[in-house]
Amino acid sequence: MSDIWKGKKWFVFFSMVILVGCGSQGEKEISKNKVKTTEIDSSQNQKKNLDTSKTKREFPILKTENAEAFLKQYFEENPERKVKLTTRLGTIKIRLFEDTPIHSANFLMLVKRNYFDNTEFTRIVEKFVVQGGNNDKEQEEIKRLLIGRYELPPEILPKNIHKRGALAMARRYEENPQKNSSAYNFYLVQGQTFVEPQLMALERDHEMDIPEWKRNIYKTIGGAPHLDGEHTVFGEIYEGLDVLEKMSLVETDKSDWPKKPLVMKIEVIDE
Repeated sequence: MSDIWKGKKWFVFFSMVILVGCGSQGEKEISKNKVKTTEIDSSQNQKKNLDTSKTKREFPILKTENAEAFLKQYFEENPERKVKLTTRLGTIKIRLFEDTPIHSANFLMLVKRNYFDNTEFTRIVEKFVVQGGNNDKEQEEIKRLLIGRYELPPEILPKNIHKRGALAMARRYEENPQKNSSAYNFYLVQGQTFVEPQLMALERDHEMDIPEWKRNIYKTIGGAPHLDGEHTVFGEIYEGLDVLEKMSLVETDKSDWPKKPLVMKIEVIDE
């Protein structure tokens, strides 16, 4: 697959980029129209809300160069490892892994900064993945500008596999030999169960080896084994797999975008 994310274009006013002071020459210029006063007030309030945190340190603007060090420290300073994802179809509870500190800290930080709230799932493929986190709405683009544009170094571990219910990050496939992850674009694995001939075909087509312990999981629990070794898995659903099933069955358009918006809210929990 070319990239796990096939969402729609990002849209953001060029003048808004100037306002928040986080733009770069690589950003596309969409419009040079003046920003209304109400829009300026909105962006200033958004910045104030994003910069306000109960965590122990001030947030820098993140870049690929400084993200790893910051997130490792954030992981140590913020011990929460469970989050609750809510949509109109129900609630899913997710556990973040301890052995993927960069990805787990990044997701936790975004949750605590309310980045995901009111964003939509943008790609749903039955028997494969439910994906979100990288909307094209102006509000989300402003959030990303204020948090930063960055990628995460891979934390791909053999024991963290794409079984049903796994949480992983999308990534670019072009010009990304390191397999760096997206900072915002995540997916939950719905997948399917496999029989032995199918697993043998995957090994042949993807030039991979699926050990016996993985074969047993993919034959019984199911998942997406061809993604193993390509993306960082950093969490798993521990309650609400039935809700994931409902989400995977929603009606979508030709680009796999849900026809009826599937809006999310994610919050930290301790249960």
